[in-house]
Amino acid sequence: MISAMRQEPEEFDQPSLRERLLDVPSNVPRVVWYGRIAALVVVAVWGMSVWLGKMIDTPNVLHLTLILFHEAGHVIFMPFGEALRVAGGTLGQLLIPFICAASMFRRGDNFGAALCLAWMGMSLMDASIYAYDAANPILPLIGGGTGEDSFHDFIFLFDRYGQLDNARAWARLMNALGAVCMLASLAWAAVLLYLQGEDLAER
Repeated sequence: MISAMRQEPEEFDQPSLRERLLDVPSNVPRVVWYGRIAALVVVAVWGMSVWLGKMIDTPNVLHLTLILFHEAGHVIFMPFGEALRVAGGTLGQLLIPFICAASMFRRGDNFGAALCLAWMGMSLMDASIYAYDAANPILPLIGGGTGEDSFHDFIFLFDRYGQLDNARAWARLMNALGAVCMLASLAWAAVLLYLQGEDLAER
């Protein structure tokens, strides 16, 4: 009688989340590294200008990178009820940067993922300006007019849930969360570039 041989499964060491987050490619050319430094500086300056800007001024350039996803969000969330349809604009402009970040992270492009998360934080700061506007609508809307005479997402949402009097407090919280997300993402990107720089120095 031949006894069946049991083969022990091979154990593979899976990298920890920290190792995955700090993983950098070892073949990045020096010119690409310098280009990434420049990209980080541009995004950092851009993000800081949004964060330190007035809550009554729309960051127009940033908003142009998000408006298509904002409007698409209204359509995508339409089947899920009126409240989600209205909130879908803000959800859409947050989800697209997050999806881009997740996709790049899965492909091993941590630097790209970090910049996309910074973009998501900036998107939340962009949305916070419209939330702030709900208390005293003066910003122009895409459909024309202001929230005084046109439909305003955040006036609808805050009024629906009895939070219109707290609109500016919610807006400041959104702005702070967006800033934390952006700053953490920029710090992540900076650490990645530092690690890549060490790799370049050893070549």
